[in-house]
Amino acid sequence: MKLRGRTVIVTGPSSGIGMATARQLARAGSNVVLASRNRQALEDLAEELETLPGRRLVVPTDVTDRSAVQAMVERTLQEFGSIDMLVNNAGQGLNAPIAEGSLENVRHVVEVNLFGAIHCIQAVTPHMKERRRGAIIVVSSVVGRLATPYNGVYSATKAGLNALTDSLRQELEPHNIRVTAIFPGYTITGFQRNALSEVQMPQPSRLVRGASAEAVAKTVLRAAREGRREAYVTFGDAVAVMIKNFSPRLIDWGMRRLWLSSRNPAKPKER
Repeated sequence: MKLRGRTVIVTGPSSGIGMATARQLARAGSNVVLASRNRQALEDLAEELETLPGRRLVVPTDVTDRSAVQAMVERTLQEFGSIDMLVNNAGQGLNAPIAEGSLENVRHVVEVNLFGAIHCIQAVTPHMKERRRGAIIVVSSVVGRLATPYNGVYSATKAGLNALTDSLRQELEPHNIRVTAIFPGYTITGFQRNALSEVQMPQPSRLVRGASAEAVAKTVLRAAREGRREAYVTFGDAVAVMIKNFSPRLIDWGMRRLWLSSRNPAKPKER
């Protein structure tokens, strides 16, 4: 897909991967719709991108609110007349043990990560089907295929997104709508600072090398241009998933070594 002059909705662009993706799209000449809850962050980003090609539209949106998502899509159509691509990126992290974790936090993460994506998909697909073209990019995660300790609920939502994406791709192919999954690994952003956290997580091992949000964003744009089915950000991420398929016990051992060293284990937070 050519990106210049196309209209793209990006959810969760107030920080991290979403913000970097919005920047890359603006540099490519796209009209970018900025949709997240943080109005001030969206307006600051729109001002930053003002001198780049294309136009920006700020629409504060809570993706867990189906009516708000629908209103955002309708506003986009009023402003630009079409929607060429959706980047489903909004997400919420959760660091918690599965066996003792807060169900309230679990429900919130599922609402944001899974239902939020479904709300956006269901809002844009009727328009794309009518035009018989479009693209949906789902920013999943390597942990949807390779779960880490104390990250199980977040991993489960990403695994759910993977299944949804695979099914959606088959359903929308007859309508000439491409569906792509992006699998970032450990990414150096403020995502963990904003995560719901019931335990004090250790710092990852020095052996874990994170990618930048910009690297993820470039992967998103490359996959969109090439119409790829899925894309990993680093070769190491792809190799780790491949090893899991052949030797899951080895990956379990490695995860414990990298994330839960005996010198710095996860601890319950003081309440």
